[in-house]
Amino acid sequence: LKRTTMICFRRAIIAAAIPCIDRTAAFAPFLSLPGGASSFHRSLDQLRPHKMSTTDTDEGNSYIDKLALIMINSENKQLVARSYGKKVYYTPGGKREAGESDVQALLRECKEELDVDLLSATKTPGNIEPYGTFQAQAYGKPDGTMVRMTCFRVVPREAEIELESLVQPSEEVEELAWIDSTFDMEKLTVTGIMIVEDLKEKGLID
Repeated sequence: LKRTTMICFRRAIIAAAIPCIDRTAAFAPFLSLPGGASSFHRSLDQLRPHKMSTTDTDEGNSYIDKLALIMINSENKQLVARSYGKKVYYTPGGKREAGESDVQALLRECKEELDVDLLSATKTPGNIEPYGTFQAQAYGKPDGTMVRMTCFRVVPREAEIELESLVQPSEEVEELAWIDSTFDMEKLTVTGIMIVEDLKEKGLID
């Protein structure tokens, strides 16, 4: 078990260092260990050092590190949000605060934006599972400022569907919307478009 844990931790480090990689494959062996996804998250959160989210630089570009929740409802539509005074919808989430793990930051951001506790609001016990990472030009930022968005989903599916009726816009969000691949892409951020296309390709949304 220790050897398997170390192998999966090395894979997690590699996945974090490579842009646009689908981390699910790197984490898969750990999810099969006793305790499944729950053990995976507890162990990864303990092992991975975290600092306050800042803008990093690499090869002349600056990177904004963000976390996001991909939520799909019973009609196979994805949840997006729009802030007050904005025309473009984004994937709910945000940046880490000092000392937070990915899961802790995601739970806090979703509580702030969607007014729901992802893991305690449902009757079906849920977990947070990594989905993948998307990288693109950051919306509303100077050219060369990239956003690196690490995405997660709530599992199992029963827990995710329960959340459909529980999420609601908080004071900082003007509107929530459920969208599919027919949505006007001009109303999405670049990473938002990438996520919709990926979900459509995998048959997760219509």
